[in-house]
Amino acid sequence: MRMAPKDLLPPTPPPTVLPTQEPVPKNVPAPSAVARLLRSLRALPEARHDTPAGGSTGLAGWFKAETAPPTDITARFHEVHARVRQDERVLPDEAKRHLYLLVKGMLGDELPGYLEDNQLRLEQRGLETREVAVDTEGRLVDNVAVVREALLDALHFGRTVVLVGHSKGGVEAMSTLALYPELRRHVRAVVAMQPPYGGSVIANDLVSTPALRQMLDVTFPSLFQGDAASVEDLSYARRMEFVRQHPYPLDIPTVALATSRLSRRSLMRPLCSYVQERYGWACDGLVAALDAEVPGSRVVRLADMDHAEAALTGLPGFANYFPGSLTETLIALALDSRVQGT
Repeated sequence: MRMAPKDLLPPTPPPTVLPTQEPVPKNVPAPSAVARLLRSLRALPEARHDTPAGGSTGLAGWFKAETAPPTDITARFHEVHARVRQDERVLPDEAKRHLYLLVKGMLGDELPGYLEDNQLRLEQRGLETREVAVDTEGRLVDNVAVVREALLDALHFGRTVVLVGHSKGGVEAMSTLALYPELRRHVRAVVAMQPPYGGSVIANDLVSTPALRQMLDVTFPSLFQGDAASVEDLSYARRMEFVRQHPYPLDIPTVALATSRLSRRSLMRPLCSYVQERYGWACDGLVAALDAEVPGSRVVRLADMDHAEAALTGLPGFANYFPGSLTETLIALALDSRVQGT
């Protein structure tokens, strides 16, 4: 058989090179709610010293000129907290007579371990607790109705109540008492940890920046099955409207925790830096410290705590406080009628 000349043979195709593919991991968990939220918050306007006025400029602590000032009990807090850390008894005898209703803040249902250490510590001290079943991504008006029902249920069984709320949960607890004065006499005390009483600077910037508001309206329902208007409930405009119509009563023993932290060991540092650089306010990552100082309350001012530390157990070396010890201390102060300002 004669062989065809080499130049008449069809050219040999080059060897096929398959692209290198990374192995597809199995059972990859979906990004957590916290990770998704932080990705969204990175879209906040860049913090620059030459940023023109706008956003939340001049709004932090807007209510201070209109309301009774709080009483600073920070020194007393440190005394009692040191005793708690030594496992000393600090709660008064009356503490076991009350029912403790815990109200979660924004995204509380999405965060594993949220308020668990707080509740566990109270139960270890022999106190009866209940978690109020608010929708942590729901509207203020709806959650106020849930808190009211929890108070009425306690009243039905003849119980006095101590309300413990974190962040948005603190606002909802206090709003319930502002709207329903007949319930106040059944509430022994309120502990509001890092509440955006005056509003949240981060929430305000999200809803007042058109591009971010559009993103919020689209992503909040899809990511968290929540109502984007619940974030607007914490804007300065909405809080001004509500507080001026329904001021918080001054006759309920209330301890408010107002915090800030600008530390490289804090996971909230990017947001704290944003607020500090753009507005010059001390902030815990979501709430400016000034906005957490409830009028007429006993206020604890801490400059070494971010917004997560009061409700989530942090990593050793990164967190300065344990939620359980913090809550026990604040309740002891709320029930102590002898506490005086310093």
